[in-house]
Amino acid sequence: MADRNAPGALQVEKTPDYEAMVIGAHPDDNDFGAGGTSALWAKQGKKIVWVIMTDGAEGSEVPSLIDTDLMLTREQEQRMACEVLGVQAVEFLRFQDGHLTNTEEARKAVVRLIRKYRPRVVITHDPTQFIFAPDPNEKPDETAYINHTDHRATGNIVLDAIFPPVGNPRSYRELLAEGLLPYQVHELYLYHGEPANTYVDVTEAIDLKTKGLMCHVTQFGPEPKMVDRIREWAAETAKEAKEKQSLDMQYAESFRRIKLYVPKKEEPETNKEAQVEA
Repeated sequence: MADRNAPGALQVEKTPDYEAMVIGAHPDDNDFGAGGTSALWAKQGKKIVWVIMTDGAEGSEVPSLIDTDLMLTREQEQRMACEVLGVQAVEFLRFQDGHLTNTEEARKAVVRLIRKYRPRVVITHDPTQFIFAPDPNEKPDETAYINHTDHRATGNIVLDAIFPPVGNPRSYRELLAEGLLPYQVHELYLYHGEPANTYVDVTEAIDLKTKGLMCHVTQFGPEPKMVDRIREWAAETAKEAKEKQSLDMQYAESFRRIKLYVPKKEEPETNKEAQVEA
């Protein structure tokens, strides 16, 4: 860490503008991971922005579809879902779906957006999660899920963007000319990872979460069973919250929460006055 009081040092901005930036690999990832939390916080008057890393052009079982057509359709579906959830802004970075890597270009794109919106919390994929696998001895009829490479790449890109470049005055100095000053993210939430240590009660937002997900017609079609599955998963998470933290919720989303910066508490005016008098 360099001397922050050196002559000419540029101070890092620590005052958030947005409450949260949710960064997902594909259209619909954020809906699954943090749709309820986003809707809940938006209902509370907090500003939320979503970022989609890839163009989503591999999200189909139809080889003959034109990539650009599918990309634009999926982006429109995501905009509709964000409108349902109350998400104020959505950014599409359009890196190639299925081929996302942790490159300089990708990190810089994320740094630019974090400095632009200054979110207090950044929510994204857990990059350490490779496999979701039930114990075959306990659940012999259930299969495992290998985490998408774009999900893991997104998590790594975001973490490597947050530290050090987002808050480093000498990283991507060309962004300073755009008015994008270094910024300190306060907290990081990782979804679909272990160990979860934070549970958000999304009971009052579960209907919005399911409605948002149903906007992604290219992914699910007119499939009413998806609504039931979302509720089941959220209920299972609420059960986990009860078992691990004695929290009473009907529906929940879980995260691995990491604190990166804790603002200093302001001293009460009475204490300040007493110090002056002394």
